[in-house]
Amino acid sequence: MKPRHLILAAALMVTATQAWAQGFSDTWGGVRDGWSASNPGAPSNAARNVNKIIANVGHFDVSDYGTDFFSVDALFSNANEPAYAIGTGNSGGGSTEFYALYRGQFSPDKIFGINTKFGPITGINLEIGGDAEAEDTQFAPDKKALVIGPNFNIALPAGFLNIGVHAYHEWNNNGFCMNMCNKPGGAISFDTTAEFEFVWLYSFKGLTGLPLDFKGFMNVVLPKGKTGFGSQTKTEVLARPTISLDLGSMLFNKPHKPDVYFMVELWENKFGNDHTKTSGCEEIAPMFGIEYHF
Repeated sequence: MKPRHLILAAALMVTATQAWAQGFSDTWGGVRDGWSASNPGAPSNAARNVNKIIANVGHFDVSDYGTDFFSVDALFSNANEPAYAIGTGNSGGGSTEFYALYRGQFSPDKIFGINTKFGPITGINLEIGGDAEAEDTQFAPDKKALVIGPNFNIALPAGFLNIGVHAYHEWNNNGFCMNMCNKPGGAISFDTTAEFEFVWLYSFKGLTGLPLDFKGFMNVVLPKGKTGFGSQTKTEVLARPTISLDLGSMLFNKPHKPDVYFMVELWENKFGNDHTKTSGCEEIAPMFGIEYHF
């Protein structure tokens, strides 16, 4: 299926509630360039070598009850992933995709005055969120997803690790499928399943003297029933390890104005498709990006 998975942008690293002061707020914008993206089931090498220019805006804040994170990506593909129009077919140009994501954490420590800290856990929050996506390809994805579950905040010597354990439910569309789907036109509701989100940040400044961070996320979605084609989904793993340099601090004495970064998008069983049976379901896609925090 074509749910472009999480856009947990680099700023999602700041969702450890206990690590930020009350009233903290951050808004940013950026762009990244990625190549070697792949499309499950694509019949040609070109369709498994899609270049994407991705613009992102996002916001994070700490409130009286927890944290809020919101991100919107606009993804512009080259012609290897063509736009599609009913009646005219694939165009000579690339597709456009929009993906929005929200994650909110509610801290029982703040709301009820209790203490959820123990061992390496600095806090346990209730996390809720959702994803929404659409793209003008022939597949015509129309993803909607909801997540809910605990998030475990773990302090590291020079950073943190967050682990979200969620119930996950997804709705989508399969524009290729007409007669094999739940409804004509390809609308499908997947089975509710478990999802795990790992988000981390570790500073190498103490080791290198440079404002250099290793950060990223890994998202794991367990099998969610059958696709619109009737095949069983598999456990899906998406990871984006990232090395980020605070160029603003180095050159202008203005932290994060901007940051530059290099990441690699690693994807196994993309969109839940079995990579041993469907081509284009394993991806290694390097990306360069720049991000400015206002």
